Amino acid sequence: MNSILLSVIIPAFNVREYIIECIDSLTEQVSIPYEIIVVNDGSTDGTGTLVEQHYAANDSVTVITTQNQGAGLARDTGIAAAKGDYLFFCDPDDIVCEGMFSEFSDVINAHPETDLFCFNSITFVEEQPERTQFKVRHTLSGLTQAREVLSSLLANGRYTSAAWNYIVRKALVIKHQLSFHDRVHEDHCFTLGAFLHAGQAWVSKETYYRQRIRNGSLTNSHKPDHYFQARYDAFTQSLDVLSANTDNSPLSQRIRRNYLLHSFRLMIYISMYNRTDVPPPVIDAIRVLGRNIRPENLKERLLLRHPKQFILLQKIKTANEMRRTATA
Repeated sequence: MNSILLSVIIPAFNVREYIIECIDSLTEQVSIPYEIIVVNDGSTDGTGTLVEQHYAANDSVTVITTQNQGAGLARDTGIAAAKGDYLFFCDPDDIVCEGMFSEFSDVINAHPETDLFCFNSITFVEEQPERTQFKVRHTLSGLTQAREVLSSLLANGRYTSAAWNYIVRKALVIKHQLSFHDRVHEDHCFTLGAFLHAGQAWVSKETYYRQRIRNGSLTNSHKPDHYFQARYDAFTQSLDVLSANTDNSPLSQRIRRNYLLHSFRLMIYISMYNRTDVPPPVIDAIRVLGRNIRPENLKERLLLRHPKQFILLQKIKTANEMRRTATA
């Protein structure tokens, strides 16, 4: 290994209010050979200048300023500049919990063949930080194969394509030419590729990531039509990645099945919480791609064989949940 174990890449656009708390949560970790690369993505609120001034005495923090290009290309810029053996993509308004660097370092020292370091994560509401819930919650722990981790997350409904979901070996990213491209849904193919190409993974029992849910963020705002088209395009591109990198083994078949079911449900639920109709291509995809999936329970049968009825029932359920949340 070289002198830098971990490169943390943070794409940052107009996050002056949050960026220092984010970076401090990293610099306050137990010291390991690391670097923090903040890609200032054309911010107009002084984000880049604030970081440069605040961390002027910290040689581990570097700011790269670019024209606004979106989080995907900002991360690609960070990858090109990274000197570490491993990469961690942190969002600029989130918080990394104490202990992550320490356990990661211990794992790599004990198991240097590890390609992926995985952990649990939670979300918290900006105005009510005590309101938390699990985002990623692993059912496996310790050393295991990356594909088994992927299959497990898909099966328990806790898979997310978010790039902050893991630490990945840089050599794997370079070898398989993994990259981010688009402004939204830019991480679907990257994350899927990381899990499919990785060999050994370590799954921590700890929760090391806090995702902030804030007003005005893409996660928590009304989404326009082009967002859903981009999400569907990411889905089809991900299917190409799956097809190219899986075989007819039982594990591969299980991953493909679970990925389809997970994606169908997610695309439906995104529309529900956005109070918009499920796009017709999604319903068509369920009918065509779900035709060869054998349902294992009543809910799957309804989704795969009668998607419109499934959507109608989910609309009622989602509306009730949103009313309860609004009055909580």
